[in-house]
Amino acid sequence: MKRAMNRRMFLRGAGGATLALPFLPSLTTRAFASENPLPPVGKCFMGFGTFQGEVWGGNIYPSDTLFTQETEYASRMVRSGDLPTQADENGRLVWSRICQADASVLTPQLASKFNVLRGLDICWNIGHQNGQNYGNFAEGGGGGVLNHPYAAPTIDQFAAYSPSFYTEEDINSRMTQRSMCIGSGRLSWNYVSPLRRKGNMVSQPGLGSNLDLYRYLFEPSSRYSGVDTHILNGIKQSYERLKQHPRLSRGDHLRLEAHIDRMADVERAVNLAIQFAQRDDIEPIPTINSDTIKESTSFDMSPTAQAEYCDLIADMVALSFSTGACRLGTWPNQLRFVNELISNWHGEVAHASRGVAAAQEYTIAYNQGTFEHIMVKLASKLDQIVAHDGLTMLDHSLLVWTNEHGQITHHSGVQYPVITAGGAGGFFNTGKFVDFSDQRIIVQPNRTPDKPEILPESPGLYYHQFLANVLMGIGVPREEWEIFTEWTADGPAHS
Repeated sequence: MKRAMNRRMFLRGAGGATLALPFLPSLTTRAFASENPLPPVGKCFMGFGTFQGEVWGGNIYPSDTLFTQETEYASRMVRSGDLPTQADENGRLVWSRICQADASVLTPQLASKFNVLRGLDICWNIGHQNGQNYGNFAEGGGGGVLNHPYAAPTIDQFAAYSPSFYTEEDINSRMTQRSMCIGSGRLSWNYVSPLRRKGNMVSQPGLGSNLDLYRYLFEPSSRYSGVDTHILNGIKQSYERLKQHPRLSRGDHLRLEAHIDRMADVERAVNLAIQFAQRDDIEPIPTINSDTIKESTSFDMSPTAQAEYCDLIADMVALSFSTGACRLGTWPNQLRFVNELISNWHGEVAHASRGVAAAQEYTIAYNQGTFEHIMVKLASKLDQIVAHDGLTMLDHSLLVWTNEHGQITHHSGVQYPVITAGGAGGFFNTGKFVDFSDQRIIVQPNRTPDKPEILPESPGLYYHQFLANVLMGIGVPREEWEIFTEWTADGPAHS
């Protein structure tokens, strides 16, 4: 959360002249001025998601007239160009009907840290799904992924338990939670026992308010009835005896191991929370509860109220990233940013029972609100937090927004739209509109009269390749996952 400006940020001269100072950590808080400051916070990742898809390409992508460069790659010419950074006459920075925001927030500096990517394909009819956005390609919206041979952790969860992402210093000094899921955990999947990579694949628990997030991150004992003592030492002998019990089934043995692993993490987080209480860079618990906004009777029909709610949630994400309490998260958004109550979005919008044109307008409002009031707002907050090296937290982060489907029906996966912000510590170039598709081949006909903004589709690159680059970008090396064959007991052929 943004701190107020103070005298340590400026030099004052005669006649009222002032000069802004560079970031001087030792003058900001006692935590920075201590003899043994915490090491720099590492890279951060947040994955957003919207649902139902069928966002027509002409409504989400900028104009092809932006393309000024071509680079040969994978037997095609990849086209790219710079994203505009200047506001229009209405004070908005507009790349498309969906990718636009108030220019006072999406400033030229911030705009230069975004990317719009086209030509990334999931090459099958993915249907309704929750996990494929971030890598669990066995997951379908109807559930039942469980122990499917191709079930896999999503990239946020893989990174959360990677020895390369959270260092020992992180684990021992500031990371209270490996990951966070906002609203629900439908985008995040992992094993029942993630440390041991055992058990079925399950979605992760979600947190619905800013106060819940704060307590989860900075007051973890509050979620466990105020536990503040060492847990495991007192039960170790009983645990060892129970493990050897002849009637303990394999499934119960796994559940017991997962529970003990979780209790160890709880104990560690509780001890860290005690340290957090002494740190000046940890803001106090918010005085405004986002639930008071969400529980208003008009909330579902008020884009303004929904934006206010998202702003409070984004504050908690920014605080979490900047302190290192948690550096991984997913945010599946189902706030629609429309001024009327639509009780059956799937039927009325996704299946267009209100008419094709009307349905697309609702889809645009939903996705444009997500872009402006969630992605851009969080990116702006992170870009205002100066990191250890003079860059910003956004520079050291990667924010990714994906949809459930592509533009042709709400089941397809080709031309999967991807928007990013942040360069992951310089791993990614930014400020670009990039098209990876092979323009020599058209695999889908042009627009139809009732869907004028549908764009011609050409074969792109595998979306899996993008996810691999995300993992490498946030510091998880390919050696950990490139030949990973431990998803299931079915062997490498099904892993």
